[in-house]
Amino acid sequence: MRVLYLTTEPELAEGDVVTGNALRARQLTGALRRAGHDVETVWPADPTAAAGDTQEAHGSGSVRGRDALRARIARSKPGVILVGYWELLGLLPFDLEQPLVLDFVAPRPLEALYESPAQVAGEVRRLRAGLRRCDRVLVGNERQRRLLLLTLIEAGFDLRGRETVLVVPLGAECVTPAADRQPGEDSNGAWQCVTGGVRWPWRHQTPWLEALAQAADGSGLSARIINFEGPYRAHADEPGAVDLLHQPEHPLIEHRPLLPYREYSTFLTRDAHIGVELADCNIEREHSQSFRSLDFLRHGLPLLCNEYLPIASLVGRYGAGWRIDTPGDLREWARALAAEPEQWRTRSQAALALAREALDPDRLAAPLLDWLQEPHRTLRLPPSERDADCEPVLGVPPLAERLKRQWKLVRRAALLRMTGLRTPGNGVVFVTRSDLFPPDHGAAVRTVETARALGRLGVAVGIVTDSPGGWYRYQDGEFKLQPYPVWHRLVCRPAAWVKLMHYSSDLPLSNSFLYLPLTDRGFYWRILTAASSTRAGVLQAEFPAYAQPCLRVREAIGSRVVLVEHNVEYERLRSQVGELSSGQYQRLRAIEIDLCNRSDAVVCVSDNDRQRLIEDGVEAVHMTTIPHGVRLDTYAAPAVEGVRERYGIKAGQPVLAFHGTFSYPPNRKAIAVFADTLLPALERAGLEAHVLAIGREPPPTSPHPRIHFTGSVADVAPWLKAADLAVVPLTDGGGTRMKIVDCFAAGLPVISTSKGIEGIPAEPGLHALVIDDWDEMTAAITRLWRDQAEREALAASGGEFAARLDWSEIARRYRTLYATLG
Repeated sequence: MRVLYLTTEPELAEGDVVTGNALRARQLTGALRRAGHDVETVWPADPTAAAGDTQEAHGSGSVRGRDALRARIARSKPGVILVGYWELLGLLPFDLEQPLVLDFVAPRPLEALYESPAQVAGEVRRLRAGLRRCDRVLVGNERQRRLLLLTLIEAGFDLRGRETVLVVPLGAECVTPAADRQPGEDSNGAWQCVTGGVRWPWRHQTPWLEALAQAADGSGLSARIINFEGPYRAHADEPGAVDLLHQPEHPLIEHRPLLPYREYSTFLTRDAHIGVELADCNIEREHSQSFRSLDFLRHGLPLLCNEYLPIASLVGRYGAGWRIDTPGDLREWARALAAEPEQWRTRSQAALALAREALDPDRLAAPLLDWLQEPHRTLRLPPSERDADCEPVLGVPPLAERLKRQWKLVRRAALLRMTGLRTPGNGVVFVTRSDLFPPDHGAAVRTVETARALGRLGVAVGIVTDSPGGWYRYQDGEFKLQPYPVWHRLVCRPAAWVKLMHYSSDLPLSNSFLYLPLTDRGFYWRILTAASSTRAGVLQAEFPAYAQPCLRVREAIGSRVVLVEHNVEYERLRSQVGELSSGQYQRLRAIEIDLCNRSDAVVCVSDNDRQRLIEDGVEAVHMTTIPHGVRLDTYAAPAVEGVRERYGIKAGQPVLAFHGTFSYPPNRKAIAVFADTLLPALERAGLEAHVLAIGREPPPTSPHPRIHFTGSVADVAPWLKAADLAVVPLTDGGGTRMKIVDCFAAGLPVISTSKGIEGIPAEPGLHALVIDDWDEMTAAITRLWRDQAEREALAASGGEFAARLDWSEIARRYRTLYATLG
């Protein structure tokens, strides 16, 4: 069976300082391959490295983001996916067909208690959301299994079958120690006690090492303590990364840096005598699965360890070391070893026997290997259960609650009579911002084209905005303005007054318009009117704040509310709006998450946004992903004529297309990249390229004589088809990159940054060239321009990708979603 193993880093290289994750990955992949499984290891690409995925032995390699991982899974077709660290679950697509196994050998929430206590609740919430996607969980010992049980039940696991959680401890492959290893000339006659590793805040070993040194010094035991230590590799560049805790000080304690694994193993084989695993007891240590201890044992080093550690019982059973309760016990231990040094040889042989018999990686992996014989989905708990103790009589709510229910019934009856509302049917009312026509920005395109495609399927469609002049009905292939009844003037405050009060609220001024429904009560009456006319069974809020009036209308007429997240708005604001205060961010985040959870369904445009919302507290059961679409019929039109003549572009000079709204900060930054970096670099390479910048709100002047702004255009397709290549040098932004799909549909070969194609499940190298280094992007543009065959192949693959995203197909996905809402 093919197993795709998603882990944190490349496969272990013995010339590097290694992590416990890398050792665990080597043991699991080795056991799987020796059992006949085809293992393809994949890890997230280093964001500082050049773009593009790497390919190594066994088909293994790095992937740059969720979309590249989706493409890798589709190409590899694994039977099972194994995830080596729980946070990596967030990279996986939500629509996986394969069973999913999580290796939870490092209980991260316990570590977070000591690193960032304020974030523990969030970590547990994210873990619970990730576990809901898993079918099996691997843990390192029985204590970890018990620790995880309640969280698994909360995540919906039916634990009546114990096989759901598989205990697969870290293993140890025996190393033959040097035949003459003993205290002697090489160590100045001293016992070499070795310890160390990454100095984590939960691992407080200073008092123990100082007590060990004092015990040896005071008992006549000739010993040295070698403490290999350093920062975690991922944190190595952070200031003060090593100085997490006070370092032990004593003449017998020698501090050394972490060694490459091959050198470290050689030291353990030839020069070390006793492995030391001593530290203060805490909840993380009581559940830990220390690879240091196992490394000592497999090299034949007897282990001096705390009694509370999970490994201690095996050490005692085999006589493979010594178990210590308190630092004071070390003096007696030192005296005994000084008096009977020959016991070391017996315990060293016992350490090797322990490693060989109890820590063989293949034997320890047996529960996983057995399950892989017939991998299957896990049993889930039913969503709810009947209460057997409930009396079989009608309940009577408290008086206040009963009066509230009666008021809602009276109000609903009055509204039905006043507005002519009928029972909700199959209509859909979109509730959104007013800048829809012409649809020349992403939000408008998605809203208008989704509404149009639903209308073509026979759905009664209306669009409501903040405009008091009327709402739009899709009729006879057009959006026709329908005026509101005169009585609206009596129940809705004047628009000027509403906006005056709203724009003076505590909101970032540049984006206040997106939150107008939070204060404009007129939305309630506008939605009621459109819903009555269309018999709307679904109220679709485009952007979070528009869900609030929809939810109020739901109380009155019983329609369902669907919230479409074009971005994770609070994160978009934090990254793009400098005026956003911390308090504003926290409030808008809380509002958005609350509105998501109160809606009947939440639609994200990418799995990236979906994962972020789940991690921040939106219930996963509410969520689905429906990507941006493209109106393929418009791309049958010919290219705009005369573009080269209009902008003075000579024959032989490539035209690079980039489109969007140019008041949007990420698009302005992309234009600056063209002006300051790409165009000068292309010119140095002998290519005088021009940029056709298509879209509304261009800057007053172009930043480069060969960047040409078209302004707002009625239809982007003919303008894209006038270009030779599409180049998307975006470095930030949110949502999904609809411009990529437009370029695919226009038949343009696409070169993009990974951020520029984020949210599009395209395969790098097949559908588009994905490059984050500007020099490499320059070279790719030059090569592609000069290689017609490569241009045509890339364009053809992109066109095939776009063919699956016609708006008619997107509309069908919405209808399928609506049908599940009842």
